Formats: sequence, structure tokens, C-alpha cells
Amino acid sequence: MLILVNPRTGQIKYFYNRLGAEYRSTQINTRPATLEEDMFCSNCGTEIPAGAQFCPSCGQAAGQTAQGNPGIAAPAAPPKKKMAMWKKVVIGIAVVIGASIAAAFYFTSGLTEPVDRQIAALQRGDLQAAYEETSVAFKESTSFEDFSRFVQSNPILTKISGHTFSSRKIDNGIGYLSGKLTTEGGGVQPVAYRLVKENDTWKILSINFNPEE
Repeated sequence: MLILVNPRTGQIKYFYNRLGAEYRSTQINTRPATLEEDMFCSNCGTEIPAGAQFCPSCGQAAGQTAQGNPGIAAPAAPPKKKMAMWKKVVIGIAVVIGASIAAAFYFTSGLTEPVDRQIAALQRGDLQAAYEETSVAFKESTSFEDFSRFVQSNPILTKISGHTFSSRKIDNGIGYLSGKLTTEGGGVQPVAYRLVKENDTWKILSINFNPEE
């Protein structure tokens, strides 16, 4: 048997059997093709000349598979790093604390309503409306005249521009607010309120300035 090999491409071009019959093969390639040497189309099998970008028979791009994907696979994506267990614990605790604070403010939001109404009434000089925001127990122990004298002795009550309550809670039916009152001039007055619910409406039970003293 006589085998003829293309020295440039390494492809077996012809071979002869003992009877001299000539056979041509285009399917055998003894070494892989490179960009500088002939290649075969992955779609139709036609030989692509060196340097050609497309198959002369079917138009398939050189170096691509029959499905049109590049012959060289894209590098695998690096594995995702797992979050450390301690970070998960810290995040979980933060979420629980945040949810607890949000729930506490949501369920105690009504506590500030009588305080807001009383402050608004005091700002416009309506002492009677401010007095009506107090509870029955407050009125039994403090007359309207006593309340008026209390406001006069604490003029800050008529100059409040805002408030911040850092603590609010409800315990055994009693509401508690503690924080600071802000005056129009920028002054700050610590204060604590106790409230009780009457006919589904919160009423002021007591007002205490400088509660930490």
C-alpha cells in the first residue's frame, strides 16, 4: 500500500492498494489544524484554506462549531464565596432587632397623638383644649386652674416646636413616653409622659419634666 501525505497539513491525500486502485480520503487528518494551516468546516466537512475566515462551501465561520458557538469554551465562572457563619448570625440578629423596634413603634404610635394635640393647643393659647387631652384621673387630682398655673410656671410648654421620644412602651394598659421637647429657640427639655386609654382614646395621665432627676 502506498500512502501520500500532504507535508504542509499532515493530511493523507491519496493511498493505493496492491491492485493500484486509487482512493481519495478527506476524512483523515494526522495532526490538528491551526490558524496557519488548512482546517475542515465543522458544519459540512469542506476543507477551509489557511487564513480563510469562512467556509467556501456553506459559509460557516472558521473555528466555530455547527451550532455557531466558538470552538474554544469560555472559562468557567469562579465559584461564589460562601458567607461566613458569624456574618449570617450578625445579620440575623440585626434583622430581628430592627423588626422588633419597627413593631414597637407601630403598635405604640397612637401614644404620641394626645401629646401632639395638647402641644398644638398650648401653642395657640387654648388651655381648655390642652386640658381636655388629659385623663379623668388627671382631672380628679388637678383642676383646670391648677393646670393653668402649671403651664404658666413652665412657659416652655407654649414654645414647643417638636419632640423626640426615644422610648415608648405599653405596660399593663399604661403607655410610657420619654424623650425630649424642642423649643422654638433650639432649647431641649427632657420629659416623660404617662398615658391611659379611655374610650379607645389615649389620654395624658401625667407630665414629668427632668424625669431622671
